[in-house]
Amino acid sequence: MPATNEPIAQSLGRYVADRQVAIPDGVRARARMAVLDTIGCMIGATGTETGHRILRYASRRGALGRATAVGIGHGLRAEDAGLANGTLAHLLEFDDGHRPSDNHLGCVVVPAALAMAEETGASVADFLDAVVIGYDVMGRTGEATLLTRDSSKFHGTGTTGVFGSAAVAARLLELDAEKAAQAIVIAGTAAAGPKETLKSGQESKPLHSGRAVMNGITSAFLAADGYTGPLPLFESEIGFCAAMCSHPRPDMILQDLGTRYSLVESGFKVHSTCGMLFTTLDGILEARSRHGLQDRIPKEIRIGVPSWLVDDPVFVKRRPTSTGEARFSIPYAAAAGIVDGEVTLRQMTPDNLGDPHIAMVEERITVGYDKEIEEVFLRTREDAFFYYGASIEYELDGQTFRTVHLTPHGYDPEDLLTRDQIVAKFRSTVALQLDESAQNAIISQVFDSDESDPAKGIAALMASVPVSLDEQPPTYQRSVL
Repeated sequence: MPATNEPIAQSLGRYVADRQVAIPDGVRARARMAVLDTIGCMIGATGTETGHRILRYASRRGALGRATAVGIGHGLRAEDAGLANGTLAHLLEFDDGHRPSDNHLGCVVVPAALAMAEETGASVADFLDAVVIGYDVMGRTGEATLLTRDSSKFHGTGTTGVFGSAAVAARLLELDAEKAAQAIVIAGTAAAGPKETLKSGQESKPLHSGRAVMNGITSAFLAADGYTGPLPLFESEIGFCAAMCSHPRPDMILQDLGTRYSLVESGFKVHSTCGMLFTTLDGILEARSRHGLQDRIPKEIRIGVPSWLVDDPVFVKRRPTSTGEARFSIPYAAAAGIVDGEVTLRQMTPDNLGDPHIAMVEERITVGYDKEIEEVFLRTREDAFFYYGASIEYELDGQTFRTVHLTPHGYDPEDLLTRDQIVAKFRSTVALQLDESAQNAIISQVFDSDESDPAKGIAALMASVPVSLDEQPPTYQRSVL
């Protein structure tokens, strides 16, 4: 418990620095699943042009160091490797999610922990502890700034990510409680990420997580050298929580800290889209399986969602022209699910966006208001484990079929993917980059390495991922006239 009038950041600093914190074995096992899932997202993203851009930047502009960025053969500063890997981890919209904070935790925490484990020579045990603690700090600060849900103009993964990264770096640098607290509040001064990137300039949305990794690590190094920040950052009327939302709840940050784990509350993605589409896609795939919709497509498929989604052009957009648009388009994603029986990375590639069969099915899909779904939405939207429900309705052979879907498979921690399913997802995600032998090496390193082994063995395997980058740097100097 915090001392009377002690700033919240100081209590967080003690939690981060406490080497006696006993993290249950089951939570550590979940951390290994989160690590493999995130590494898969990082590697899979190297097949995209945006992935190439961030890796080219890191390779050309990053300073030499001990940390590994995916596909770059030379070591980088932890900050630069973290920028690249953190951006890759969120780029595919396939990374894990934490509903109580509405944020993606793994895409920040895991890249930060990988980079700092290499920087410090940490053991697997210390690496896993840092992952768990990073999830807690980032998750709790997200809960504190959650309400009212969807009203904030900031992307929480970018704003709260700096705290998760700073906590990881402080833990692996073995900072004392005071310096760990300073690392966290220094990081808070760099919290950023406007939500406009969900609507336009989507290439910058994953950059939010990469910058959060970089800024958190930088803050820990500054704190280690004595730099200081505003300790009342979370509870202040002009501090982080008050700035980020209309109903700040800074008291949530320390609630059950060390006994309720944000990592255990997180879920894994089954579909490569925005999480708001998951129940819709679960329903579409169930209908396809039940009635073979890929072979007899109804004249109309009605998708009912909350009015908040119906009223937002991003979610009802037809014929998306970019991967970023497609991941938010309910009509496109639903049509792709009917045609292909899945909505994964393949359906989101530029080549598939113009598929005429998907376009034909998309014309038969309507997205509209559903009274039952709206009532559930209004009743539960402030719950910790809130999901955007959906209804699916269509006619076949003169009969009307309607199903309602309120919780998403995999993303709901009560309906979590198994270890075998995480491995299968990893293999599918990296299939274009790694052969089976290379996949097996990473899977074994993540799941089978002894806790006394150096954690750098996990990250080191990422350097050999084949990525073809144009290493010829552009010339930025002005011409001499």
